[in-house]
Amino acid sequence: MSLALFRWSVVLLLCLFTSAAVAGEVRTRKNKAKAPKLVSLEGGHQLHRDTATAFQRMALDAAKHGVVLTVTSGYRSPHEQRWLYEQYRQGSGNKAARPGQSKHQLGIAVDLIVGKRTSKRYRWLTANACRFGFRRTVRSEPWHWEYHPRSTFPPVAGFNCLGRKTRPPEPPTSVATQDPS
Repeated sequence: MSLALFRWSVVLLLCLFTSAAVAGEVRTRKNKAKAPKLVSLEGGHQLHRDTATAFQRMALDAAKHGVVLTVTSGYRSPHEQRWLYEQYRQGSGNKAARPGQSKHQLGIAVDLIVGKRTSKRYRWLTANACRFGFRRTVRSEPWHWEYHPRSTFPPVAGFNCLGRKTRPPEPPTSVATQDPS
């Protein structure tokens, strides 16, 4: 390669890099105001805002059927997850995932009071949670539910999340008024 060609190559590269650097300095990104990703529920537990919205819709629907959904755990900070995992490893705590492996750290997992698997609350959850994007992901933990709206499909019309037929809504009973004439 000739010296002149080498010089022109260097000059061309310098021009490209400096123009890109100058353009990068000139263009500034406007900061968009972002909504907080974590929101607090009534009991003080936090969830990711989308998960919290879906959970509140689910809790309202459950209440219509006489079922109260009570959260015992939502979002966990990395520090809290590490502490829970260490307690579990030492044999003095409940089962807990390794730090970085828990969906609680993303705010999309919620632990609920469910009672036994025969309880009305648990049966309602298994039959209806998929309608709101929730599903059980840890087989040994009936209280642990995660929000996965894109991969949790709602039931087919006329069926619940377990694939069982649902009763059609009863037609409202009309109260006939008698004409006094």
